[in-house]
Amino acid sequence: MHGLASGQLPMTPAAEHNLDTCLGCRACEAVCPAQVPYGRMIDAVRTQMGEQKPARRNAHRLMGFVLTNALPRRLLAWALWLVSAIGLVTLGRKVLGRSSLGRLASLLPPLARPGVRAQTAVSAPRGRVGLFTGCVSSVTESQALRDSATVLARMGFTVEVPRKQTCCGALAGHNGLPADADAQAEQNVQAFGSDLDAIIGTASGCAANLVEYGEQLSGEPASNFARRAQNIEQFLADADWPDDLAWDETPITVAVHTPCSLRNVLGDARAAIRLLQRLPGVTVLELDGNTRCCGAAGSYFVTQPKTADALLQPKLDAAIASNADRVVSSNVGCAMHIGGGLRRAGQRLEVTHPISLVAQRLKAPA
Repeated sequence: MHGLASGQLPMTPAAEHNLDTCLGCRACEAVCPAQVPYGRMIDAVRTQMGEQKPARRNAHRLMGFVLTNALPRRLLAWALWLVSAIGLVTLGRKVLGRSSLGRLASLLPPLARPGVRAQTAVSAPRGRVGLFTGCVSSVTESQALRDSATVLARMGFTVEVPRKQTCCGALAGHNGLPADADAQAEQNVQAFGSDLDAIIGTASGCAANLVEYGEQLSGEPASNFARRAQNIEQFLADADWPDDLAWDETPITVAVHTPCSLRNVLGDARAAIRLLQRLPGVTVLELDGNTRCCGAAGSYFVTQPKTADALLQPKLDAAIASNADRVVSSNVGCAMHIGGGLRRAGQRLEVTHPISLVAQRLKAPA
């Protein structure tokens, strides 16, 4: 990266390949005694790569257009929900088999109806939080978003869902489009304002980006936003819960996958484990190999499928060997990647968000 930035090295196909096949998992950053900011460095050099190759930059911008713009993202969410509801996704997997398109079809989980609404605190009010819906999450994890709003409201929090929020900016920032990433961050800072007690993300990859807005943007509003941002497992794992909650105590064993963003950036690898250990009847297992990346890595599992699937295989083996009733992951990309691998392997082991398990175990108020 230094050689490219200083002009001592040319941008050869080999250099481009090496930089593109970096996962950006930031495990190196988490253990570096010199605290080298590798995440910012890899984003900067990918920006330089895009400047030298405009076609590359334009391809990334086109890829992000649908997900980072509200109208096309909503149209995509409804279209995918419709084709899933009438069984075309399942049919597509069978027809397309092990082709590239078949692999993409395998990544789609069972989809719920798109959309999530604000909710008023059900129990004694304890504060107001904003729910960050994200881009990919709003398309493929709408059930987890609704479950988040429901659980937070049952816990005593009024949940706001700002309409003018947008993508966290990670997709643009990690693909060499810093101006787009900054614009999205600025929009989110304005959308959530300064009077919410917390800003809650459901995808750890998004939350990892939100907590760094203070470094990405200048000014107190961005720093204030970053201080309030948390992943939902972190927020609920250590919160006081109302005494009148009733739970389904049917025994269930859950294997927890820890995304790199939760471990290496948010610095709370056991957040989902702590949360689920509070549920009666739930036996919590930590998935073997949790310290290693599953290969999802943002859009990596789409752009680098061969390497991503090689990294995924040990996770699939561990999930199957765990004999768990369910696998949970705190990041939407990881859940899609692991779920897709299990579907391609003919396994019926379900992969969901931890908050959906909490919502399912929480009994309706009397």
